[in-house]
Amino acid sequence: MPAGSQRVRTRLDRGESRDRIIAAATALIRERGGAGLSIGEIMERAGIGRTIFYRHFDDLGDLLMKASREAIEALYASEVELSDDDGPSAEVFGAAIESAVAVYSRHGPLLRALQEAAPSDPRIGSAQEAIRARFDKLVADVIAPLPRFAAMSDDEVLETARALNLVNTAYLTDAFGREPRVSEELAVRTLSGIWLAVVESAGG
Repeated sequence: MPAGSQRVRTRLDRGESRDRIIAAATALIRERGGAGLSIGEIMERAGIGRTIFYRHFDDLGDLLMKASREAIEALYASEVELSDDDGPSAEVFGAAIESAVAVYSRHGPLLRALQEAAPSDPRIGSAQEAIRARFDKLVADVIAPLPRFAAMSDDEVLETARALNLVNTAYLTDAFGREPRVSEELAVRTLSGIWLAVVESAGG
């Protein structure tokens, strides 16, 4: 087999093994949460030798961070939808929240495990705080032009944005962090109602 073909096959194998590890970890977290999860348990579920784990991840914390990266970027993209040129509206909020709910429906167990690991892992805790700050700034920029917030200080607007994001995170983690507790449709309606109530009261 030509050397180039061998390199392609190796890359495919690495990608497949990485995906199997992440899938196994996600399944275990969905079944019983992330507490006490071990590398050995994950690799047994994945059907791969334990040493393969360290070709992809440094430790469990690294696995959670890397596996959750796609979900976090998808969540950020959903909130970017809020910065529609015409300003926030029922349609814009609905689309953004629908996207966020879809992400949690797919990746909720991993995102829950990441949150639970943050207090005991400074690396994860620091990364989570940076992510929250990024999300809060985005939402603050969206709601700041609304009449209710025009007279508020930047700190007050940012705190409102932080509160809205915390509502999203807490609710979606509870709803989809393990087995889905509600349907995606109900979750969208619930969060849309909360966000729209804030916007409408703000004169949006």
